[in-house]
Amino acid sequence: MDQRILVTGARRGIGAALAIGLARPGVTLLLHHLDAAGQAGDVARRCRDLGASTRLLDADLSDPAAVTAMAARAGDVDVLVNNAARASNVPIGEMTTGEWGSTFAVNVTAPMLLAQTLGAGMTVRGWGRIINVVSPTVALGGPSGPAYVASKAALIGLTRSLARALGPAGVTVNALSPGAIRTEGEDELEEAERAAGRDVPDHQAPLAATQAVPRGLTPEDLVDTVRLLAAPGSAALTGQVLEVGGGLVFR
Repeated sequence: MDQRILVTGARRGIGAALAIGLARPGVTLLLHHLDAAGQAGDVARRCRDLGASTRLLDADLSDPAAVTAMAARAGDVDVLVNNAARASNVPIGEMTTGEWGSTFAVNVTAPMLLAQTLGAGMTVRGWGRIINVVSPTVALGGPSGPAYVASKAALIGLTRSLARALGPAGVTVNALSPGAIRTEGEDELEEAERAAGRDVPDHQAPLAATQAVPRGLTPEDLVDTVRLLAAPGSAALTGQVLEVGGGLVFR
C-alpha cells in the first residue's frame, strides 16, 4: 500500500527513528524540521536508501500560520505522526504565561491544526492514521515541568476526541507514550537549565530502574509499534494510549 507519511520533528531522536522505521518502497516521507540543518537531510538520505521518496518541510510549529501553511504544502497525507514537542522544565514557582503558551502552541495547538487540516482529506478518502507522541509524565506527574506535563495530557484528550470524531470515516487516532528515552533535545534542555543556575539531577537512570524491563530505551524501541498503528490492519485500534516504555507505566 502506497502511503504519504508526515512526521514532525523528524531531524533527530524519536522522529528520525520513526521516519526511518516507516521508510520502504511506495512510501513518500514528508519530514518536518524547524530549520534547514543538515540532520534532516541525513535522515532523508537514510529513508531513500530504504526505498522511500522524501521531501523536507520546514516550519515553526509555535506559529499557527506556519503550521497551516506547512499542511497546505504537504498535500494529501495518509499517516500523520505528531512527534515534535517543546520541552519545558520550568517549575511552577517560575512559570510565566509565555512559557505556558509557547509549550502548548507546539505540543497541542500544532497537532490539532495538522489533524484538522490533514484529517479532512483522510475523511474524504475514507482512510487515515494519526499518531500523537505523548509522555508517561502524564501518569507520573514529572519529572518534566507542569507546562510540558499538562500539554501532553491535553494531547491525550485531543487524541481521544479525534478518535471519536474521525472514526466513522475510517480514520484511527492513537497516542504513543515512550518511556525513559534520552534524546538530543533533553541534553540541550539540561545544558540550558545548568546555564540558568538550576540543579539538574539524573532522572533517566532512576526511571529505567523502575521499569519492568530495566534498561535504557532507544528511539528504535518504538518503531514496530508505530508500524502497527500505521498499518491497514489496525483499523479497530483507536483512541488508545500505548505505553512503550518497558513497563514504566501500566494502564
